[in-house]
Amino acid sequence: MDAQLTIGQRVAQFRQASGMSREELADAIGHSAEWIKSIEIGRRGLDRYTVIQAIADTLGVDITDLTGRPRTIGDPQTQPAHQMIPALRRILLRAQLPSAVAGAPLALSDLRSRVTESNRMRRHARYNDLSRVLPELLTDITATAQASAGADRDAAHHLLAEARHNTSMMTKKLGYVDLAALAAAQALQAAQASGDPLLVTAMEWTQAEVCMSAGASAEARALTAAGLDRVDDLLTDDDDGAWSLWGTLHLVSAMLDAQSGRQAEAALHLAEAAAAADRVGSRAGYQTEFSSGNQAVHVVHVALELGEGRNALDRVAHVDMSRLPKERRARHMIDRARAHVRDGDDAGAMAEILAADRIAPEGVRSHVLVQEMVTTSARRARLLGPIADVARRLQIQI
Repeated sequence: MDAQLTIGQRVAQFRQASGMSREELADAIGHSAEWIKSIEIGRRGLDRYTVIQAIADTLGVDITDLTGRPRTIGDPQTQPAHQMIPALRRILLRAQLPSAVAGAPLALSDLRSRVTESNRMRRHARYNDLSRVLPELLTDITATAQASAGADRDAAHHLLAEARHNTSMMTKKLGYVDLAALAAAQALQAAQASGDPLLVTAMEWTQAEVCMSAGASAEARALTAAGLDRVDDLLTDDDDGAWSLWGTLHLVSAMLDAQSGRQAEAALHLAEAAAAADRVGSRAGYQTEFSSGNQAVHVVHVALELGEGRNALDRVAHVDMSRLPKERRARHMIDRARAHVRDGDDAGAMAEILAADRIAPEGVRSHVLVQEMVTTSARRARLLGPIADVARRLQIQI
């Protein structure tokens, strides 16, 4: 299917292929037939994951069928990362086999430095660089874990869980949800071998994130609830890692509740996360990026999923986002763009997308909703100037 199609155009194609009328689809998801028509012809964009998932479920397709991800061609900015996917897939598929690397274990300090650098690449959405280093890094850590014993083996498995987490998060962002699920499952296996119960919970959080991307909300909810129960038993006043996971799992729970329209429950989870963020400060652990700024990002995201517009931005106007990693700042800018589009301010939306693209282009161009916002804005605009500039920069046809 054409990578440049809007989500609405894909809805039309799959609806027609299923033999379903607009009226039948509209009745199934609680909208009007005229609303379905407006998204199919591009007069209205689809910018709520909840609605996209409901349509996918009704039509019997995966959500990625409607979003058109992964977008493997068309943008040279992200091509290098996509070109490394076959190598990563081979590494993950042979994970349970004996290592092909012979010799003594590598120094754990060197592996830790390489994993730390890969964490930095992921946090700043440098997916081209990350995709280049991950195959060799995963191979080296796996070989070291298999050749080590005792505490060194545990430490190697801890590093392997982190590297597989980075693999899962990157492939999820690029649109390879099945590969992300495989990496997340293997990250959990490595965490279990490390002997660190909090790391096990962190990798279950990774799985929950992938489940949400795949539209498996029930599975994500079960993983998150189990994680909260486990962390609750491990919380101590001075354990920033445990509090980071506690807050992060509440943020995931808030997003899941928002997707189900449970506004009150989502608010309670956001409040729990805010309290945890006050405890943790800037000392987040277990790759969570948890902080007051990250909690504020989720406040806006939850509000948008619940159907709010630009008023959602006022709630976090006082929060300093400048210390967030580039990937997270860009994600917030994209949510700000969603709020502007929803209120009819296409120029404001394009300004936010441009700002996001300047700091994290590989993340922005892999985002599910960016192309949708640009093409929808172009179709209803009187003056294409600013929108055309964004479309050219992001290699989007309008």
